[in-house]
Amino acid sequence: MKFFKYLLILVLISIFVSCTEQKSGLKIGFLVNSFETARWQKDKKYFTEKVKELGAEVILKSANGDENLQHAQALELIDQGVRVLVIVAANSNTAAAIVRDAHKKNVKVIAYARIIKNCDLDYLITFDVKKIGELQADYILNKIPKGNYVLINGDKSDINAVIEHSGVMKSLKPEIDNGNIKLIYDGYIEAWSPKDAEYTMTKVIEMCDEKIDAVIVGNDGMAGAVYSALANYGLSGKVLITGLDAEAIACKRILNGDQAMTVYMSIKKLAYANAELAVTLAKKQKVSKQLSFINNGRIDVPSIILEPQIVDKNNIESTVVAEGFLTMEEINKNSY
Repeated sequence: MKFFKYLLILVLISIFVSCTEQKSGLKIGFLVNSFETARWQKDKKYFTEKVKELGAEVILKSANGDENLQHAQALELIDQGVRVLVIVAANSNTAAAIVRDAHKKNVKVIAYARIIKNCDLDYLITFDVKKIGELQADYILNKIPKGNYVLINGDKSDINAVIEHSGVMKSLKPEIDNGNIKLIYDGYIEAWSPKDAEYTMTKVIEMCDEKIDAVIVGNDGMAGAVYSALANYGLSGKVLITGLDAEAIACKRILNGDQAMTVYMSIKKLAYANAELAVTLAKKQKVSKQLSFINNGRIDVPSIILEPQIVDKNNIESTVVAEGFLTMEEINKNSY
């Protein structure tokens, strides 16, 4: 009887060890351009918690904006046995080399938020980035249908900055062509740098003899810098500013009347969708999600496209607060 008891214990231990090894074998690599801004810290949090909930392990790496470092990190994770790489590309063009190296080891690649161009990318999960630019421009056009506009765009090496700008111009061009809107300045800011955005906005103010009515800004980090530049010249609250990411401090500026709007992308939905797909691929299960297809210059990439939405002072509580992205306490504690 004791023999069978011990045998049962050994069998149970064996099953436990086997399950533990199997679980730890499901490694997902998450490569991010940078965790510097508050927005990407939330992506990390939501992605990690969902992957763990689904029984896999996440290995995180930040490239700090260095595309070569990101490639080296990818090779490191491939050697560590990740089954899937989820990548926020530091450079949407050169990251194609990561995809090729991953495929040599039968590792699947999901592009997170930013498409990776000219390669056999497995999947893309992102927001409708062109729609973001349209939402920004349409919102300002509705407030100021005639006036002088400035465009402060993100990093030109980031494909999303280029696509966002194309959405802005889709809405603005007819009004520029008919003379309702005058574009005073339209430029890209390297690395989405708030410091450089403030410097650029300061120079535009100093060199422009005309009244500036609106500044369409690529994200909230730069929007804060644009606000600072305007405030230095007594223009705070007198120029409409847009943003992107629904950062807490941006929402505070919106409530105070110092920023007109931001665009909210449900980071939780984006991170969870990436986590679910990554674990599905790691387990070699069938993908059941309804897919769209976006061409990356080489193939039509199977894609999941999420919808962005406008956030202004009228709907902060019913959007970012209601979804748990921010609390009113987090918003109100900010100072600038």
